[in-house]
Amino acid sequence: MIPFFKKDFLVFWRDRKELLVSFITPLILITVLGFALPGWIEKPTESLEMKVALVNLDDEPAALQQFRDSLPSHRAEEAGKQAAESRLESLSLSQSLVELLQSEEVKSIVHLQELNNEEAHQQLQEEQIEAIITIPDGFTLAALNKIVFNDGEGAALQMTAGKASLQVDVLRDILEGYVQTLNFHSALHHVGGTDTAAAAASSLADIHAVGGREILPGVETVTSFQYYALAISIVFALLISSTTATKATTEKREHTLERILLTGSHPVQYLSGKISSTFCLAMLQLTTILLISHFALGIFPGRSLPFWLGMFSVLILLALCVGALAALFTALVFRLEDSAANGITFLFILIAGTIGGSFAPIFVLPGWLKAAGEWTPNGLTLAVLMEWLQTETASSLTVPMVKLGIFAVGAACIAIWLFPRRGRI
Repeated sequence: MIPFFKKDFLVFWRDRKELLVSFITPLILITVLGFALPGWIEKPTESLEMKVALVNLDDEPAALQQFRDSLPSHRAEEAGKQAAESRLESLSLSQSLVELLQSEEVKSIVHLQELNNEEAHQQLQEEQIEAIITIPDGFTLAALNKIVFNDGEGAALQMTAGKASLQVDVLRDILEGYVQTLNFHSALHHVGGTDTAAAAASSLADIHAVGGREILPGVETVTSFQYYALAISIVFALLISSTTATKATTEKREHTLERILLTGSHPVQYLSGKISSTFCLAMLQLTTILLISHFALGIFPGRSLPFWLGMFSVLILLALCVGALAALFTALVFRLEDSAANGITFLFILIAGTIGGSFAPIFVLPGWLKAAGEWTPNGLTLAVLMEWLQTETASSLTVPMVKLGIFAVGAACIAIWLFPRRGRI
Protein backbone atom coordinates (compact mmCIF):
# COMPACT_ATOMS: atom_id res chain seq x y z
CA MET A 1 0.00 0.00 0.00
CA ILE A 2 2.88 2.39 0.76
CA PRO A 3 4.00 2.81 -2.89
CA PHE A 4 0.41 3.64 -3.89
CA PHE A 5 0.05 6.08 -1.01
CA LYS A 6 3.30 7.75 -2.07
CA LYS A 7 2.15 7.93 -5.70
CA ASP A 8 -1.20 9.55 -4.92
CA PHE A 9 0.19 11.91 -2.32
CA LEU A 10 2.88 13.10 -4.74
CA VAL A 11 0.20 13.65 -7.40
CA PHE A 12 -1.50 16.02 -4.98
CA TRP A 13 1.74 17.60 -3.86
CA ARG A 14 3.00 18.35 -7.37
CA ASP A 15 -0.13 20.36 -8.18
CA ARG A 16 1.08 23.24 -6.01
CA LYS A 17 -1.33 25.80 -7.42
CA GLU A 18 -4.46 23.73 -6.64
CA LEU A 19 -3.06 22.77 -3.24
CA LEU A 20 -2.40 26.42 -2.40
CA VAL A 21 -5.91 27.44 -3.44
CA SER A 22 -7.48 24.66 -1.31
CA PHE A 23 -5.68 26.02 1.76
CA ILE A 24 -5.97 29.77 1.19
CA THR A 25 -9.57 29.97 -0.07
CA PRO A 26 -11.15 28.60 3.16
CA LEU A 27 -9.14 31.08 5.26
CA ILE A 28 -10.34 33.99 3.11
CA LEU A 29 -13.96 32.82 3.28
CA ILE A 30 -13.82 32.36 7.06
CA THR A 31 -12.45 35.89 7.53
CA VAL A 32 -14.86 37.56 5.11
CA LEU A 33 -17.99 35.75 6.33
CA GLY A 34 -17.04 36.14 9.99
CA PHE A 35 -16.79 39.92 9.66
CA ALA A 36 -19.53 40.41 7.08
CA LEU A 37 -22.29 38.20 8.52
CA PRO A 38 -21.92 38.13 12.33
CA GLY A 39 -25.68 38.57 12.79
CA TRP A 40 -26.45 35.12 11.40
CA ILE A 41 -24.98 33.55 14.53
CA GLU A 42 -24.55 36.01 17.42
CA LYS A 43 -27.60 38.19 16.69
CA PRO A 44 -30.05 36.04 14.77
CA THR A 45 -33.03 38.22 15.77
CA GLU A 46 -31.77 41.05 13.56
CA SER A 47 -32.49 38.93 10.49
CA LEU A 48 -36.01 38.21 11.82
CA GLU A 49 -37.16 41.79 12.32
CA MET A 50 -40.56 42.49 10.81
CA LYS A 51 -43.24 45.20 10.72
CA VAL A 52 -46.67 43.90 11.73
CA ALA A 53 -50.07 45.59 11.78
CA LEU A 54 -52.73 44.76 14.39
CA VAL A 55 -56.34 45.18 13.25
CA ASN A 56 -58.94 44.89 16.02
CA LEU A 57 -62.46 44.37 14.62
CA ASP A 58 -63.89 43.23 17.95
CA ASP A 59 -65.95 45.39 20.31
CA GLU A 60 -64.40 44.11 23.53
CA PRO A 61 -66.33 46.27 26.07
CA ALA A 62 -69.64 45.17 24.53
CA ALA A 63 -68.46 41.55 24.52
CA LEU A 64 -67.47 41.71 28.20
CA GLN A 65 -70.84 43.22 29.09
CA GLN A 66 -72.66 40.54 27.13
CA PHE A 67 -70.63 37.86 28.84
CA ARG A 68 -71.34 39.43 32.24
CA ASP A 69 -75.07 39.43 31.49
CA SER A 70 -74.92 35.74 30.57
CA LEU A 71 -73.38 34.64 33.87
CA PRO A 72 -76.71 34.15 35.71
CA SER A 73 -77.90 31.70 33.07
CA HIS A 74 -74.95 29.33 33.64
CA ARG A 75 -74.83 26.73 36.34
CA ALA A 76 -72.12 27.87 38.67
CA GLU A 77 -71.79 28.66 42.34
CA GLU A 78 -72.78 32.20 43.29
CA ALA A 79 -69.35 32.89 44.78
CA GLY A 80 -67.74 31.74 41.56
CA LYS A 81 -69.95 34.04 39.49
CA GLN A 82 -69.14 37.03 41.68
CA ALA A 83 -65.40 36.30 41.51
CA ALA A 84 -65.52 35.88 37.75
CA GLU A 85 -67.47 39.11 37.36
CA SER A 86 -64.99 41.03 39.48
CA ARG A 87 -62.06 39.71 37.43
CA LEU A 88 -63.74 40.72 34.17
CA GLU A 89 -63.11 44.35 35.04
CA SER A 90 -59.36 43.87 34.47
CA LEU A 91 -59.57 41.21 31.77
CA SER A 92 -58.74 42.05 28.14
CA LEU A 93 -57.75 39.38 25.66
CA SER A 94 -56.74 41.93 23.04
CA GLN A 95 -54.60 43.76 25.59
CA SER A 96 -52.93 40.54 26.64
CA LEU A 97 -52.02 39.89 22.98
CA VAL A 98 -50.59 43.39 22.62
CA GLU A 99 -48.57 42.99 25.81
CA LEU A 100 -47.15 39.72 24.46
CA LEU A 101 -46.13 41.31 21.16
CA GLN A 102 -44.59 44.28 23.01
CA SER A 103 -42.74 42.20 25.59
CA GLU A 104 -38.95 42.49 25.80
CA GLU A 105 -38.36 39.16 24.05
CA VAL A 106 -40.77 39.76 21.16
CA LYS A 107 -40.57 43.47 20.43
CA SER A 108 -36.94 43.11 19.34
CA ILE A 109 -38.19 41.36 16.21
CA VAL A 110 -41.88 42.42 15.95
CA HIS A 111 -42.48 46.13 15.35
CA LEU A 112 -46.21 46.44 16.02
CA GLN A 113 -48.56 49.19 14.90
CA GLU A 114 -52.33 49.31 15.28
CA LEU A 115 -54.16 50.19 12.06
CA ASN A 116 -57.63 49.94 10.65
CA ASN A 117 -58.43 47.21 8.15
CA GLU A 118 -58.09 49.32 5.00
CA GLU A 119 -54.77 50.92 5.98
CA ALA A 120 -53.30 47.58 6.99
CA HIS A 121 -54.11 45.86 3.70
CA GLN A 122 -52.87 48.83 1.71
CA GLN A 123 -49.52 48.79 3.52
CA LEU A 124 -49.32 45.03 3.04
CA GLN A 125 -49.80 45.45 -0.71
CA GLU A 126 -47.14 48.16 -0.77
CA GLU A 127 -44.81 45.82 1.23
CA GLN A 128 -44.47 48.36 4.04
CA ILE A 129 -45.40 45.61 6.50
CA GLU A 130 -44.84 41.85 6.42
CA ALA A 131 -48.08 40.63 8.01
CA ILE A 132 -51.44 41.58 9.52
CA ILE A 133 -52.85 40.16 12.76
CA THR A 134 -56.62 40.48 12.83
CA ILE A 135 -58.81 40.11 15.92
CA PRO A 136 -62.15 39.23 14.28
CA ASP A 137 -65.53 40.48 15.38
CA GLY A 138 -66.92 38.35 18.23
CA PHE A 139 -63.50 37.03 19.26
CA THR A 140 -63.69 38.02 22.93
CA LEU A 141 -67.19 36.68 23.59
CA ALA A 142 -66.57 33.38 21.79
CA ALA A 143 -63.22 32.92 23.56
CA LEU A 144 -64.63 33.63 27.03
CA ASN A 145 -67.58 31.29 26.54
CA LYS A 146 -65.24 28.51 25.42
CA ILE A 147 -62.58 29.11 28.07
CA VAL A 148 -64.83 29.66 31.08
CA PHE A 149 -67.89 27.53 30.32
CA ASN A 150 -66.70 25.31 27.43
CA ASP A 151 -69.57 26.61 25.28
CA GLY A 152 -69.42 27.08 21.50
CA GLU A 153 -66.64 26.49 19.00
CA GLY A 154 -64.17 28.98 20.43
CA ALA A 155 -62.43 31.76 18.50
CA ALA A 156 -59.44 32.11 16.20
CA LEU A 157 -56.99 34.89 15.44
CA GLN A 158 -56.35 35.64 11.78
CA MET A 159 -52.93 36.28 10.22
CA THR A 160 -52.47 37.61 6.68
CA ALA A 161 -49.11 37.78 4.90
CA GLY A 162 -48.11 38.90 1.43
CA LYS A 163 -45.62 36.07 0.92
CA ALA A 164 -44.08 33.19 2.82
CA SER A 165 -40.88 33.95 4.73
CA LEU A 166 -38.93 33.02 7.82
CA GLN A 167 -40.31 36.11 9.60
CA VAL A 168 -43.88 35.06 8.87
CA ASP A 169 -43.15 31.57 10.21
CA VAL A 170 -41.77 33.06 13.44
CA LEU A 171 -44.83 35.30 13.86
CA ARG A 172 -47.15 32.33 13.30
CA ASP A 173 -45.28 30.38 15.97
CA ILE A 174 -45.71 33.28 18.43
CA LEU A 175 -49.45 33.44 17.81
CA GLU A 176 -49.77 29.67 18.07
CA GLY A 177 -48.01 29.82 21.43
CA TYR A 178 -50.46 32.49 22.63
CA VAL A 179 -53.49 30.46 21.52
CA GLN A 180 -52.07 27.25 22.97
CA THR A 181 -51.64 29.01 26.31
CA LEU A 182 -55.30 30.06 26.23
CA ASN A 183 -56.28 26.48 25.44
CA PHE A 184 -54.08 25.16 28.20
CA HIS A 185 -55.69 27.37 30.84
CA SER A 186 -59.12 26.40 29.59
CA ALA A 187 -58.39 22.67 29.68
CA LEU A 188 -56.63 22.89 33.05
CA HIS A 189 -59.53 24.58 34.82
CA HIS A 190 -62.19 22.43 33.23
CA VAL A 191 -60.40 19.33 34.47
CA GLY A 192 -59.56 20.87 37.83
CA GLY A 193 -63.07 21.16 39.24
CA THR A 194 -66.62 22.42 38.87
CA ASP A 195 -66.00 25.98 40.00
CA THR A 196 -64.22 26.99 36.81
CA ALA A 197 -65.61 30.47 36.26
CA ALA A 198 -63.60 32.21 38.95
CA ALA A 199 -60.46 30.17 38.38
CA ALA A 200 -60.45 30.64 34.62
CA ALA A 201 -61.14 34.36 34.80
CA SER A 202 -58.44 34.76 37.44
CA SER A 203 -55.78 32.98 35.41
CA LEU A 204 -56.68 34.83 32.20
CA ALA A 205 -55.73 38.11 33.81
CA ASP A 206 -52.11 36.93 33.68
CA ILE A 207 -52.31 35.34 30.20
CA HIS A 208 -49.87 37.87 28.73
CA ALA A 209 -46.98 36.15 30.52
CA VAL A 210 -46.24 33.92 27.55
CA GLY A 211 -42.69 32.96 26.60
CA GLY A 212 -39.41 34.12 28.04
CA ARG A 213 -35.70 33.50 27.85
CA GLU A 214 -33.73 30.85 29.68
CA ILE A 215 -29.98 30.74 30.09
CA LEU A 216 -28.65 27.20 30.39
CA PRO A 217 -25.70 26.92 32.77
CA GLY A 218 -22.55 25.41 31.29
CA VAL A 219 -23.53 26.12 27.66
CA GLU A 220 -21.23 28.42 25.66
CA THR A 221 -22.42 30.62 22.80
CA VAL A 222 -21.15 29.71 19.34
CA THR A 223 -19.69 32.73 17.52
CA SER A 224 -19.88 33.40 13.79
CA PHE A 225 -16.15 32.82 13.37
CA GLN A 226 -16.38 29.46 15.12
CA TYR A 227 -19.31 28.37 12.97
CA TYR A 228 -17.79 29.45 9.66
CA ALA A 229 -14.36 28.05 10.53
CA LEU A 230 -15.82 24.60 11.13
CA ALA A 231 -18.42 24.65 8.33
CA ILE A 232 -16.06 25.88 5.62
CA SER A 233 -13.08 23.73 6.61
CA ILE A 234 -15.34 20.65 6.69
CA VAL A 235 -16.86 21.23 3.24
CA PHE A 236 -13.44 21.93 1.69
CA ALA A 237 -12.20 18.67 3.17
CA LEU A 238 -15.17 16.98 1.52
CA LEU A 239 -14.16 18.54 -1.80
CA ILE A 240 -10.84 16.68 -1.65
CA SER A 241 -12.69 13.43 -2.36
CA SER A 242 -14.00 14.99 -5.57
CA THR A 243 -10.47 16.11 -6.49
CA THR A 244 -9.22 12.55 -6.00
CA ALA A 245 -11.89 11.25 -8.37
CA THR A 246 -10.91 13.89 -10.95
CA LYS A 247 -7.30 12.75 -10.85
CA ALA A 248 -8.47 9.14 -11.18
CA THR A 249 -10.22 10.18 -14.40
CA THR A 250 -6.84 11.24 -15.79
CA GLU A 251 -5.29 7.92 -14.71
CA LYS A 252 -8.13 6.06 -16.40
CA ARG A 253 -7.54 7.95 -19.63
CA GLU A 254 -3.79 7.30 -19.51
CA HIS A 255 -4.26 3.59 -18.59
CA THR A 256 -2.25 4.01 -15.39
CA LEU A 257 -4.20 1.30 -13.56
CA GLU A 258 -3.60 -1.26 -16.32
CA ARG A 259 0.15 -0.73 -16.02
CA ILE A 260 -0.11 -1.09 -12.24
CA LEU A 261 -2.00 -4.37 -12.56
CA LEU A 262 0.65 -5.74 -14.94
CA THR A 263 3.06 -5.61 -12.01
CA GLY A 264 0.88 -8.11 -10.15
CA SER A 265 -0.67 -5.62 -7.72
CA HIS A 266 -4.25 -6.14 -6.54
CA PRO A 267 -6.89 -3.52 -7.46
CA VAL A 268 -7.66 -3.03 -3.74
CA GLN A 269 -4.12 -1.73 -3.26
CA TYR A 270 -4.87 0.98 -5.81
CA LEU A 271 -7.96 1.99 -3.82
CA SER A 272 -6.08 1.84 -0.53
CA GLY A 273 -3.64 4.39 -1.91
CA LYS A 274 -6.56 6.71 -2.69
CA ILE A 275 -8.03 6.30 0.80
CA SER A 276 -4.77 6.81 2.69
CA SER A 277 -3.50 9.78 0.66
CA THR A 278 -6.90 11.53 0.74
CA PHE A 279 -7.13 10.91 4.50
CA CYS A 280 -3.73 12.49 5.12
CA LEU A 281 -4.41 15.47 2.87
CA ALA A 282 -7.86 16.05 4.43
CA MET A 283 -6.41 15.85 7.94
CA LEU A 284 -3.58 18.20 6.97
CA GLN A 285 -6.03 20.68 5.48
CA LEU A 286 -8.45 20.57 8.44
CA THR A 287 -5.65 20.95 11.00
CA THR A 288 -3.91 23.77 9.15
CA ILE A 289 -7.05 25.81 8.52
CA LEU A 290 -8.40 25.50 12.05
CA LEU A 291 -5.08 26.22 13.74
CA ILE A 292 -4.33 29.24 11.54
CA SER A 293 -7.88 30.52 12.10
CA HIS A 294 -7.48 30.06 15.83
CA PHE A 295 -4.13 31.84 16.17
CA ALA A 296 -4.95 34.59 13.66
CA LEU A 297 -8.53 35.31 14.72
CA GLY A 298 -8.68 33.84 18.25
CA ILE A 299 -11.77 31.77 17.53
CA PHE A 300 -11.29 29.19 20.31
CA PRO A 301 -9.99 31.24 23.27
CA GLY A 302 -9.29 29.59 26.61
CA ARG A 303 -10.06 26.04 25.45
CA SER A 304 -8.52 23.15 27.36
CA LEU A 305 -6.48 20.20 26.06
CA PRO A 306 -9.47 17.78 26.33
CA PHE A 307 -11.44 20.14 24.04
CA TRP A 308 -8.77 19.98 21.35
CA LEU A 309 -8.41 16.22 21.71
CA GLY A 310 -12.17 15.74 21.34
CA MET A 311 -12.32 18.00 18.29
CA PHE A 312 -9.45 16.29 16.48
CA SER A 313 -10.83 12.86 17.29
CA VAL A 314 -13.98 13.80 15.40
CA LEU A 315 -11.94 15.33 12.57
CA ILE A 316 -9.89 12.13 12.21
CA LEU A 317 -13.07 10.15 11.62
CA LEU A 318 -14.28 12.81 9.18
CA ALA A 319 -11.01 12.49 7.26
CA LEU A 320 -11.55 8.72 7.13
CA CYS A 321 -15.01 9.33 5.65
CA VAL A 322 -13.48 11.67 3.06
CA GLY A 323 -10.93 8.99 2.15
CA ALA A 324 -13.65 6.36 1.83
CA LEU A 325 -15.72 8.71 -0.36
CA ALA A 326 -12.65 9.29 -2.54
CA ALA A 327 -12.41 5.52 -3.07
CA LEU A 328 -16.14 5.32 -3.83
CA PHE A 329 -15.98 8.16 -6.36
CA THR A 330 -12.91 6.54 -7.94
CA ALA A 331 -14.81 3.27 -8.31
CA LEU A 332 -17.62 5.17 -10.05
CA VAL A 333 -15.07 6.69 -12.44
CA PHE A 334 -14.01 3.21 -13.57
CA ARG A 335 -17.58 1.91 -13.66
CA LEU A 336 -19.29 4.77 -15.51
CA GLU A 337 -18.63 7.31 -18.19
CA ASP A 338 -16.53 10.24 -17.03
CA SER A 339 -19.36 12.76 -17.33
CA ALA A 340 -21.80 10.55 -15.39
CA ALA A 341 -19.29 9.85 -12.60
CA ASN A 342 -18.34 13.54 -12.30
CA GLY A 343 -22.03 14.51 -12.26
CA ILE A 344 -22.84 12.10 -9.42
CA THR A 345 -19.83 13.32 -7.45
CA PHE A 346 -20.74 16.99 -7.91
CA LEU A 347 -24.39 16.32 -6.99
CA PHE A 348 -23.40 14.50 -3.80
CA ILE A 349 -21.06 17.31 -2.71
CA LEU A 350 -23.70 19.96 -3.48
CA ILE A 351 -26.50 18.20 -1.60
CA ALA A 352 -24.31 17.21 1.36
CA GLY A 353 -22.90 20.75 1.65
CA THR A 354 -26.35 22.34 1.51
CA ILE A 355 -28.26 20.18 3.98
CA GLY A 356 -25.18 19.70 6.18
CA GLY A 357 -24.98 23.40 7.05
CA SER A 358 -21.79 24.15 5.10
CA PHE A 359 -23.37 26.63 2.70
CA ALA A 360 -25.96 28.16 5.09
CA PRO A 361 -26.29 28.16 8.91
CA ILE A 362 -28.07 25.06 10.19
CA PHE A 363 -30.68 27.00 12.22
CA VAL A 364 -32.23 28.61 9.14
CA LEU A 365 -32.99 25.22 7.58
CA PRO A 366 -36.33 23.43 8.10
CA GLY A 367 -36.39 20.70 10.72
CA TRP A 368 -36.59 17.84 8.21
CA LEU A 369 -33.53 19.18 6.35
CA LYS A 370 -31.60 19.40 9.62
CA ALA A 371 -32.43 15.76 10.32
CA ALA A 372 -31.46 14.73 6.78
CA GLY A 373 -28.21 16.69 7.04
CA GLU A 374 -27.04 14.60 9.96
CA TRP A 375 -27.00 11.57 7.65
CA THR A 376 -24.12 13.19 5.73
CA PRO A 377 -20.57 13.04 7.16
CA ASN A 378 -20.09 16.81 6.99
CA GLY A 379 -23.50 17.52 8.54
CA LEU A 380 -23.00 15.03 11.36
CA THR A 381 -19.50 16.38 12.04
CA LEU A 382 -20.68 19.98 12.13
CA ALA A 383 -23.61 19.15 14.42
CA VAL A 384 -21.51 17.25 16.93
CA LEU A 385 -18.75 19.88 16.95
CA MET A 386 -21.33 22.61 17.56
CA GLU A 387 -22.53 20.68 20.60
CA TRP A 388 -18.94 20.03 21.66
CA LEU A 389 -18.21 23.77 21.45
CA GLN A 390 -21.16 24.55 23.69
CA THR A 391 -21.00 21.84 26.34
CA GLU A 392 -17.72 19.84 26.02
CA THR A 393 -19.65 16.78 27.16
CA ALA A 394 -17.66 13.64 26.29
CA SER A 395 -20.78 11.49 26.07
CA SER A 396 -22.07 13.64 23.20
CA LEU A 397 -19.17 12.46 21.00
CA THR A 398 -19.68 8.71 21.32
CA VAL A 399 -22.67 8.04 19.07
CA PRO A 400 -21.69 10.50 16.29
CA MET A 401 -18.16 9.10 16.18
CA VAL A 402 -19.55 5.58 15.86
CA LYS A 403 -21.81 6.76 13.03
CA LEU A 404 -18.87 8.38 11.23
CA GLY A 405 -16.86 5.18 11.62
CA ILE A 406 -19.72 3.10 10.22
CA PHE A 407 -20.09 5.50 7.29
CA ALA A 408 -16.36 5.27 6.50
CA VAL A 409 -16.32 1.47 6.62
CA GLY A 410 -19.55 1.23 4.62
CA ALA A 411 -18.36 3.61 1.89
CA ALA A 412 -15.01 1.78 1.64
CA CYS A 413 -16.73 -1.62 1.35
CA ILE A 414 -19.08 -0.33 -1.37
CA ALA A 415 -16.08 1.13 -3.23
CA ILE A 416 -14.27 -2.22 -3.15
CA TRP A 417 -17.41 -4.02 -4.30
CA LEU A 418 -17.99 -1.59 -7.17
CA PHE A 419 -14.38 -1.39 -8.32
CA PRO A 420 -13.80 -3.57 -11.40
CA ARG A 421 -12.01 -6.84 -10.80
CA ARG A 422 -8.80 -7.81 -12.53
CA GLY A 423 -9.50 -8.58 -16.21
CA ARG A 424 -12.58 -6.32 -16.34
CA ILE A 425 -10.76 -3.01 -16.48
